Amino acid sequence: MENMFSIEEFPFPLVMMDVLESQFTGIIFVSTDQWKKGLIFKDGRLCAIQSNRTDELLGNILVGMGMISEDENTRSLDTSRLERRKQGVILLEMGLVQPLEINEALKAQTEKRFLDIFSWENGTAQKVPKGEINKQPELSKIEMAHLIRKGVMEHTPFANIITALSPFADAIPKVMVDTLPGDTGIDLEDIRQYTVAEILLLGQDPSRALLSLFCTGDVSFEESKYKALIDTLRHKLKTIKDQDPFEVLGVDKMISDGGLKRAYIKIVKANHPDTYAYADDPEVKLLANEIFTEIQKAYTNISKLREGKSIEEPQGIDESLQAEILFSKATELLKARDYQNAIDNFKLCVKMRPEEKLFVESFVKTLFLRLQNTGAGNPLEIKSAIRDGLNRFPGSDTLWVIYGWVLKKESSKKAIEAFEKALEINKNNVDAQREVRLYQMRGKPVTH
Repeated sequence: MENMFSIEEFPFPLVMMDVLESQFTGIIFVSTDQWKKGLIFKDGRLCAIQSNRTDELLGNILVGMGMISEDENTRSLDTSRLERRKQGVILLEMGLVQPLEINEALKAQTEKRFLDIFSWENGTAQKVPKGEINKQPELSKIEMAHLIRKGVMEHTPFANIITALSPFADAIPKVMVDTLPGDTGIDLEDIRQYTVAEILLLGQDPSRALLSLFCTGDVSFEESKYKALIDTLRHKLKTIKDQDPFEVLGVDKMISDGGLKRAYIKIVKANHPDTYAYADDPEVKLLANEIFTEIQKAYTNISKLREGKSIEEPQGIDESLQAEILFSKATELLKARDYQNAIDNFKLCVKMRPEEKLFVESFVKTLFLRLQNTGAGNPLEIKSAIRDGLNRFPGSDTLWVIYGWVLKKESSKKAIEAFEKALEINKNNVDAQREVRLYQMRGKPVTH
């Protein structure tokens, strides 16, 4: 890490990760147009913080803790400035506080000064290594890690969270400890199933928890084992999209119809998505299907040109057909209870045909069935998919029923409201009818 950098480009949580990893000894100066602070570290642990924020002065901390009055704070601060002695010493001499209270307030002051920096959206930071620091650390390694996670969870702007995690978007989190700390308040035991980008889509809380664990060394970011293949497919797709239809198929414009067909069959065989069936990675499947679709479009466009038709006519017939084929395959996988592969195929259907309500409903329902029957996945992921679906199809009674099932699994009293909303949209929804009857049989009140 460079010795001088922008907090906007290199957020403070990553600075603290670097401090922990390198067991930094020295001073880090941070500043904005208004505030300036100096953080002293020894072996990666915080020893002290100096700050020009008046609300972080010891007297103000004691007032906030109810240990002294505003008047006592003012008098002791005036004496401190006049005699150039520490305010804490003056307060002790005045008999206003006890040594234990001073120690408690000093710890609260350090925490306040430290956590405040996590909230900065911009500013600069400078690392000044020192061979030796005479002060002893105020925090243990465990306390230091806990405070960093608290800073990320409660104070860091989400824009900074995104900046910190985005470079690792394609990586899969790897847990580095036997048991993850529980102080984030978020259950991330199943994070190995998602890329960093997918976790970012789940919302703020999972993203904050992930970054906090990354910064304290509890999680690292492991790239997909198929990264080389993914990079190759991405490059191939970009190349194809920049080519004309004849270049895509690798043929001359004067080729015969028979030659064109043979070339098409050859390139389809070489690039069929099943070629990559060994790669158990959703992005590989997605890229392979996109490449296959582009090849189909190229053949269709050449055929139209030769028939005298404009290739500007509405496209998507092949993609729609491909989506239907994938939907049929996903349905069969779901029947066989192969939930993960069914989800992958339904997800591709939704990407190809986002306007198809049945595809969205099937994708979301399969996410829930996987959770219900195998325990894989998590409610946050499902609720995020439901929100996206309801934004497109607010009148989907199926999505409201699934939302009710998720809430019911969480023992939420709001589950009945979701089932009633489904019945409001479609009074003949059998699943919603059954759930409402169950509530009534158990003597639980319904909201209507």
